[in-house]
Amino acid sequence: MRRNISQGLISAAGAAAVLGLYANRFERQRVELTRHTIPIAGHGLPADGLVLLHLSDFHFRAGGAVQARKIAHLREQLAGEVYDVLALTGDLIHDRAGFEVALHLIEGLRPRLAAFYVPGNHDYAEYSVWGIFDRVQESAATARPGFAEAAATARQMVSFGRKVAYNQLVRLPVAFNDVPAMMAELAARGVRPLVNRAVHVQGRGGDLWFAGVDDQVEGQPDLAAALNGVPEGAGLVLLAHNPDIWLNPAVQRADLVLAGHTHGGQVRLPLLGAAHTQGTHLPRRHAAGWFQREGTWMFVSRGLGESIPLRFGVRPQAALIRLIPAIA
Repeated sequence: MRRNISQGLISAAGAAAVLGLYANRFERQRVELTRHTIPIAGHGLPADGLVLLHLSDFHFRAGGAVQARKIAHLREQLAGEVYDVLALTGDLIHDRAGFEVALHLIEGLRPRLAAFYVPGNHDYAEYSVWGIFDRVQESAATARPGFAEAAATARQMVSFGRKVAYNQLVRLPVAFNDVPAMMAELAARGVRPLVNRAVHVQGRGGDLWFAGVDDQVEGQPDLAAALNGVPEGAGLVLLAHNPDIWLNPAVQRADLVLAGHTHGGQVRLPLLGAAHTQGTHLPRRHAAGWFQREGTWMFVSRGLGESIPLRFGVRPQAALIRLIPAIA
């Protein structure tokens, strides 16, 4: 009996190790390019429609083999694809060092008409379970010099803890990024930030408005300001990092809402669904994908990156969305 139990535990541990390796090393790089066709009210669309490339939640760091393979796979998937508008719905970075990686990828994308970006919470802030200790160390050491030795010991403990926990277990902000500077870099590359504002896009027989709101967690979202100036009845695509924007009745002015933030849960468990939905209103069994309310559609991307370095049953995603005129 004991031998059987031991063998069972060893087998279970081995299976868990294999699944953990797969979730950490393999599924994270298997980007899926999905294709969707959505009919919206016929205003402002050419007969063959307009194609949007929707990318979200890069969570890029400075480097890493898995990230490099993921980017290479995405480029392979997009090679030869033709799209009119690039829509980036936030969390381009996981830490500040990842911004150059994000810029390098974005520079290689070629939308025919326009490119837009709205910030996510990780664009504003870096998070770590150990950040609270960092802040205590700083205040203690500066307020009372007698705490210098204790602070140094605490720093060593925090450094060790970071290695163990990968800085990912609890979302506590430890540093805040220069988002205006990031937006300036994006604008210099033709990507227009849409922070509580809208722009009019015309071309290829299309006539659409694109609006965007600031991040709901770290920013100051103002949907009314974003929609101000958009003519009633005009074709409208709304960008938001957090899908909780869906709870605002004013989103029904939009034909399509693009969002991210949830990563599809990152880990999808049998029967249960997504292990975590990032605190939004979305159910575990539907943590990403399509939603519809009357004449408005919302698409929530599974994203490209991760908050913790795991994906299981939730592949990274890039989406090509063709908007076509609805048949009256």
